[in-house]
Amino acid sequence: QKANEEQTDHPLGKNTEEKEDGQVLGNAEITKQRESWNTLKKTINGSINRLNLSNIRDITVKLFGEANLVRGRGLLARSLLKAVLASPAFAHVYAALIAVISAKLPENGELVLCRAIYAFKRSFQRRDKGAALALVKFIAHLVNQSVAHELLALQILTVLLEDPTEDGVEIATALTL
Repeated sequence: QKANEEQTDHPLGKNTEEKEDGQVLGNAEITKQRESWNTLKKTINGSINRLNLSNIRDITVKLFGEANLVRGRGLLARSLLKAVLASPAFAHVYAALIAVISAKLPENGELVLCRAIYAFKRSFQRRDKGAALALVKFIAHLVNQSVAHELLALQILTVLLEDPTEDGVEIATALTL
């Protein structure tokens, strides 16, 4: 009889996944979650791509109203950093957006800052001057918006000027402007 009892349990098959708490999800629920995730991704990416100085308020309201910024904070960070690298001239606008979001959801601001710092480290070590300049300007704007502490800027300056090179001095100048 034990064999029969074990067979009546629902083993995990191709159409199911097990959650952390032991519940089993079916294909329909997985599809629904995937669609929800794709909608969130499109909302965040579309909003960041349309962001400029004149519509920052509207985009902020839209993000808080339509997007789950707790669930999508990684998407938000990735989208913001891609936008900063694509158009460094708008770094101040992106920093202002994350400052407003960070006022309500500080984890989001912290995540964006951490990822920006790691991306800056990577680009500086790879000697990718364009990316390093864009990221250091973004970090400087985050410091100006009080998302990051002033000591961060000082630490970056110390790293850049510790062993001065022409590129390091140029990046340090961009940080201070």
